[in-house]
This record gives sequence, structure tokens and C-alpha cells, in this order.
Amino acid sequence: MAEARVLVAGNFHWQAGFSQTVAAYVEAAGEAGCEVRVSGPLSRMDEQIPRHLPVEPDVRWGTHLVFMFEARQYLSDEQIELACSFPRDRRLIIDFDGHWGGVATADDSSVGTHSIENWRRLYSALSDLVLQPKLTGPLPDGAEFFPCFGMPQLVRHPRELGPERDYELQYIGSNWGRWKPFIEVVEAARQARLRRIRVCGRWWDGETCPGFEDITSGEPERLSGVEVQPPVPFGHVVTEMGRAVITPVLVSPLVADTGLFTARMLETLASGSLPVLPPEAEFMSSVYEGDVEALTLGSDPAATLGRLAGDFERHAEIVGQIQDRARARYNYPRLLRELLRFFR
Repeated sequence: MAEARVLVAGNFHWQAGFSQTVAAYVEAAGEAGCEVRVSGPLSRMDEQIPRHLPVEPDVRWGTHLVFMFEARQYLSDEQIELACSFPRDRRLIIDFDGHWGGVATADDSSVGTHSIENWRRLYSALSDLVLQPKLTGPLPDGAEFFPCFGMPQLVRHPRELGPERDYELQYIGSNWGRWKPFIEVVEAARQARLRRIRVCGRWWDGETCPGFEDITSGEPERLSGVEVQPPVPFGHVVTEMGRAVITPVLVSPLVADTGLFTARMLETLASGSLPVLPPEAEFMSSVYEGDVEALTLGSDPAATLGRLAGDFERHAEIVGQIQDRARARYNYPRLLRELLRFFR
């Protein structure tokens, strides 16, 4: 295949969603033997996107077109018509939230209000191929597996940072259906006598997201003694994670139910913090591999957290080995080459 020019279309917000993943694709494109740009006419974007990503105003520049969808549909009829001027066998969809085949349904408010039939009509109009980062269970007809997310460029071995950190336990991310697993980890940390605990993100302080109150509510009085801070800016997430000895990998009910891969799973691994997996996230064993059982909370979460904190060196070595395997499998040049092979 001659050097591909890949246009990516999506609903881009620099401080949320998959924008950072696309930035990693752009950076890795040269090594993968292609070029990647954002399609201006086929995307919605905030004012920061053009400052950070190359935006292409002409769809004729591209040889391949990749649509990326999360919770919301955004394309107008005019945009769909313009997209369909692109050769159909050079269009595909990355379905981050599992809309195709009813993996995620409108019953879950975290993925929007469009019906399965509505998503099917849209996807069928755009492409014959849907890619999903679904780690467990069978894929729906017409979908193929693609991990989508790669290891960040910055990877810190836990030994490099050492056991003396600003925090013993920390979580960075919004309360998007994550209140229950987080408070369970906090209570286990208290039993394990871990005192320096921090959470950074939206909706941990009693505020809720309008229209999504059911998945952003909590009981902030139960976070007594926990340092609650605003969201960490993108580009600093991995570094900030590394300020804690232990970081739980929390997943929303949607991700737990569907086994969908997320960027945070590899960001946590790359940070140099010791990632710990609650029961809802144990399906990630296929990504971490190796001695991952040592990083699962199990039936006695307090004992697990105490073991991680008390035997840092052994667990740092386990995490370092998992990092090496993940870099080999989930580096972005490799992912881009795999993505291009999906085009017929």
C-alpha cells in the first residue's frame, strides 16, 4: 500500500474523550509509514483542537477515512452526504462505546439517548466495517476487534520513582459511574492504614453533571480525610498518577458490563504507580498479562493494599515486566499499521 493519508472524523474536545489518542496517532504516523490529520468538514471540535492537532479542510486530501464515535452522534445530513463521497471501501468506524450490535444500549445514560436502531442506521450509512475495543465476550456481527488505545510515550518504571510518594493512594478521573468502586477502595485503604489519599476530577464534591445525575452523584461526606482536587489537565495525567504509590483502575458500569478497553487502563500502567484492579476491572487481565493476580484486590482489599504498599520492590518489578509487554503490543506505530490492514 502506498503511503496512506488518514483522515480522522469525530466529536473532538481537547480536555475529554479520545483527542489525546488521536494526538498519539498523529505523532506515530511517520514511523507507521502514513500521515494522519483531523477532517475539519467532517468533525465537531472545540477551539483548542486546531492548536494541537493538524486539521485538514479538504476531504480529497485523504486516502482513508476513520470515524470515531463515543456517546453522542454529531454528524449533520450534509456531513453524512460529504462523507459518502469518499470511497466506501476506504471508510471505517471505531466504536469506542459499543453502540453497534447493542453492546451498549440507550438504557445506560452514560452512552447517550440514541436507540440501537438509530446507531445501526448511522453506522450502516457510513461503512461496512465497525471496530470495537471489546476485550471479553463475542463481538457482534459486522464488528472486529481493535484495541484503539496505546501506551503513552512517557512510561515510568515504578522503581524509577521509588516508594516515597506524595500520596499512598490516588485516583485521577471523573465520577462517571465510579462512586461505588472508589468509595470501596477508600474504605479498604483506611483499613490498611493508608492515610495520604487523593482524588482529582469532576463530581466528587457533591456537584453533578446536568442530565446525568444518576451516574455522577455521590456522598462526599464519606470522603472525609481524602484530598479532593479539580481535574488534572490532559498532558499531565500520567505524571500526576506517578505521585502515588497505588492507583486503582476504576471502570464505569458500562465498561464493566461490556469489557470495553479504555485509554486509562494503559495510562495507569505507564505512570509508575502500582495499578490495582477491583473486581469490576479484572477482565483487564488479558491486557496486563503476567503476574496480574498480585495486582487484583481480591476478597480482602485491605490486605491487598497493605501488601502492595508494604512490599513495594516486588510489586514494582511485576509492574515493570507488564509495562515492557504492553509497550511491545500496544505501541502506536503498531496500532496504526494494524488499523490500515482493516481496509479492504
